[in-house]
Amino acid sequence: MSLPATTTLLREWHRLAREESIAIALQDWNELNRTIDAKARLQELLEDYPGEAYTTEDRELVNTLVGITQQHQQLLGNEMDSLRKQIAEEDKSLSNGRKVGAAYGHRTESYWGTYS
Repeated sequence: MSLPATTTLLREWHRLAREESIAIALQDWNELNRTIDAKARLQELLEDYPGEAYTTEDRELVNTLVGITQQHQQLLGNEMDSLRKQIAEEDKSLSNGRKVGAAYGHRTESYWGTYS
């Protein structure tokens, strides 16, 4: 007996969600993009089925996938916060470097040009 198409598609989505979890943990953004693209294709296929086509197992899979998606959103949100902090710190360092350069003046000639 074969599985309903919706179940097969949702199981594949679940497999991709596990791969997505690994990609996030490893910060493998190319792999993350690949899994997101693959899930988008599955979503397009699933949209062809009416609600009554989904089995009890399908509905359980959907609930599981919603939970996994929420976890991924939280993890990616944390990663974005971390990157924003890093960018802010680097911007501050760059700004401080410019201030130091302005305070001491910029030399227009190289160091070797001052050697006599």
